[in-house]
Amino acid sequence: MRRAKLVNDVVDLVPIMHMFSTTTYKRVYSALLNGWYTIQELREMFGDGVEEALKILKSAGMLEVRWRMPKDPAGIPEKEYHVTYTHLNASFYVSLIEFNKVLDIIFMPEDEFEDVVRKIVDEIRAGRMSVQHISRELKLDPIVVRAIAKRSLRLNLKGNIVEISKEVEV
Repeated sequence: MRRAKLVNDVVDLVPIMHMFSTTTYKRVYSALLNGWYTIQELREMFGDGVEEALKILKSAGMLEVRWRMPKDPAGIPEKEYHVTYTHLNASFYVSLIEFNKVLDIIFMPEDEFEDVVRKIVDEIRAGRMSVQHISRELKLDPIVVRAIAKRSLRLNLKGNIVEISKEVEV
């Protein structure tokens, strides 16, 4: 079945494109496109990185979750996962310079990325949660702050406010 994910803001591309940045993430996406799997089944197929792939899919709004009932009546139900979207429908207007900045964030090396995330977390803890305040304090373009918040599993972007995310179960 073909379903298209609607993207109306360029920064919403960040978790979607990040999903295809490693071989493990790509394999998890492909497996979930073709069936329903539990975390344990995905771990057996792909090893480490499965939970992070699921969290990225969830943050992109592309993950479907349901309960699998055990064959044994005394067993415990398990969550199983599936990808909800096979296509992308993008409708946004952005300058090529800003689009390039978003791409830079998507493909930024992990150590450099984590350094910027730490600085943003420090700003939030100091009471500066708006994209404008954070970008001014860190001398970053607002679209860069928004893109970093979309890529990071430690941050949530809600409108123009960046928050520290709570540890969410997939």
